[in-house]
Amino acid sequence: MIQQTITQQHEIRAEVSLNLMVRAAWNFAYTALWAHNLFSSQEKERAQNAIRQYLLQCTDRERAYYCFCERVLLAREYVRQGNHRYIPLPSHWLDRNNPNGFAGTEAWLDQMLDRRSSLPLYRWEWKALAEAVLEMARDDSDKTFWYWKIYFLERGEGLLWELFLEIVANMQYGRA
Repeated sequence: MIQQTITQQHEIRAEVSLNLMVRAAWNFAYTALWAHNLFSSQEKERAQNAIRQYLLQCTDRERAYYCFCERVLLAREYVRQGNHRYIPLPSHWLDRNNPNGFAGTEAWLDQMLDRRSSLPLYRWEWKALAEAVLEMARDDSDKTFWYWKIYFLERGEGLLWELFLEIVANMQYGRA
């Protein structure tokens, strides 16, 4: 009986943790890629389900979350290079069978991680941004907020700080 209760508590904690990661990952992606768009509740639900499936297929969900966020930033960078580049609807971009969407960013991430193996601090602040967002989702205290503000600003990462603020605002007050 006690073992069953402990197992149930563990399953509940795991589900809460997964839901929190999905919420953080969705707000991260929404803010980085589609911040100026409003989507239907069905579109948001499909996108969040795709994120959930991505995280569920990984044994290390937290690492998968960080990789997800870095892949989002790679896509953001790609689109910002111009030349009629765009990101389709979230559910289409997150469709694992769409080679021009999230699935297509896997090779980009591999290249970035390859470079990081030689240059350990290469785009390290991107991973820090993902960590900051997840930490704020877990603990939205003033202390956490100020820690990350100081972290980004001391490193001259004002643009990442601004993105962090937008993501946190969407998590706290938005309907993303």
